[in-house]
Amino acid sequence: MRQDTWSLGGGGLALWFTGLPGSGKSTLSVAVARELEQRDSRLVTMLDGDVVRRILSRGVGFSRTERGDNVRRIGFAASLVVRHGGIVIIAAVSPYRDVRAEVRTLIEAERGHFVEIHMDTPFSECVARDPKGMYAAALDGRLPLFTGVDDPYEKPLSPDLRIPTLLYNLPAARDLVLGFLDEHHYLVKTGRVGIR
Repeated sequence: MRQDTWSLGGGGLALWFTGLPGSGKSTLSVAVARELEQRDSRLVTMLDGDVVRRILSRGVGFSRTERGDNVRRIGFAASLVVRHGGIVIIAAVSPYRDVRAEVRTLIEAERGHFVEIHMDTPFSECVARDPKGMYAAALDGRLPLFTGVDDPYEKPLSPDLRIPTLLYNLPAARDLVLGFLDEHHYLVKTGRVGIR
């Protein structure tokens, strides 16, 4: 687990949920955000990969370079929230280790805490869930360059927190994240917070 060498508590905080499509990133990130509204004094901003694709990264393709550029855009937006002392919760596949390392560096350059959370959901489970029918299309050859099928997902080698989702239901996974944040003194427990 990565530890900052400077004072914990206060400052900005980025929670970066990464994992295969369908691994549960968005669902868990929303649940965590709702709890942080009640437990932390800072404003909470959500950056969901699907939403970013429609707005900030509209027209950006799915080559390795373009995927990296998309994640860097998310990282830049997150760094602005952190710079101003807020909490930003990111739910994005972000498939490449080197680009995730870049955004960690970007966040920490703003004196923010970066917590990489790996949604460790087996490929077979993601295919079984397939909430948007994208795995079916990819496996059928109708959706090229789909992460986990014909484009790689590089699992974090040492994430700050790994969640084996088959072992935890949603409330338990949410509490695992919140317990980690509390244990590492990443929470500021006074005042009122909203969500953007």
